[in-house]
Amino acid sequence: MILETINADLIAAMKDREPARKEENQLKVLTLRTLLAEVKSFQVNNRKQPEDAELAGMLAKAIKQFRETLESANGKNAAGVIREDTAALERTKIAILEKYLPVQMDRSQIEALVVKAIAQANAAGPKDMGAVMAILRPQTQGKADGKLVSEVVKAKLSN
Repeated sequence: MILETINADLIAAMKDREPARKEENQLKVLTLRTLLAEVKSFQVNNRKQPEDAELAGMLAKAIKQFRETLESANGKNAAGVIREDTAALERTKIAILEKYLPVQMDRSQIEALVVKAIAQANAAGPKDMGAVMAILRPQTQGKADGKLVSEVVKAKLSN
């Protein structure tokens, strides 16, 4: 289970007293604690332990937030300022969390799922995109980027 691996890695990072890895471990502890706070919030709100698919969704959401901050730090902000220190920090956080994500689907796998979902929903055009996405979301949550899935669905429905 992903949660057990995260907890074990958090404990290992907290116990590691090697001076050469101090900053790396502090960032890892901070990142994993932030994720575990999200998990705790899920547990309180839903009164259950998250399953791996739900955890993968939380990981994907956190990674997406870090990527948005990374884009902002790389100059895509109102002032156009590039913050290399923040960008490096966000890249490291993304790398820490990506380790726990399940193997991501490639475009061909997503296209195969989209074709099945379109047939299942009897979709005829772009107006049926919501129905197709509703079918696909449980199958791709945490395993594929939602933006990529959306692009593939749009492309298939517009043909």
